[in-house]
Amino acid sequence: MAQTMGYVTVLGSDGRATVVAEKGQGCSSCGAASQCHGGRAAGKMETQALNQAGAAVGDRVSLTVASGTILSRMAVLYLVPVFGLLTGAFVGEFVVGHSVVFALAGFALGFIVSITISRIWSSTRPVLPVITRVYKTRPVSVLTQVPAGCDGKGQVRAHP
Repeated sequence: MAQTMGYVTVLGSDGRATVVAEKGQGCSSCGAASQCHGGRAAGKMETQALNQAGAAVGDRVSLTVASGTILSRMAVLYLVPVFGLLTGAFVGEFVVGHSVVFALAGFALGFIVSITISRIWSSTRPVLPVITRVYKTRPVSVLTQVPAGCDGKGQVRAHP
């Protein structure tokens, strides 16, 4: 499973929450990070997630996406065009004796089929991360300046 951490910023009435996810933990190990939102330059990304752990606004949470879901989507995007390429090459060689043109046509057809399947899945079964664990149930304290007379150093401390 791909996991990352984040903070809940908005709760929806439909059991979803808006989470500002910290990239790095889950995205760094993903081979498709440069092809999706994980490849963007920003260190954080806002995403929708299913709130199964009952998190509240300000909670630090763990987001999880099932590996099987990611692998099935990647398999369609990568393997269907390759299957089309190989099928076109074999058909072209046995029918006409020219496999290159049929291989390119098979690849193009496989690519169109994989994009169509991907769009159908995205609209009917979107991949949403799930909030699986709540780590902190209130936001981090605000830092304040300690008056100079208290400890004589004017150090910055967090309220307990």
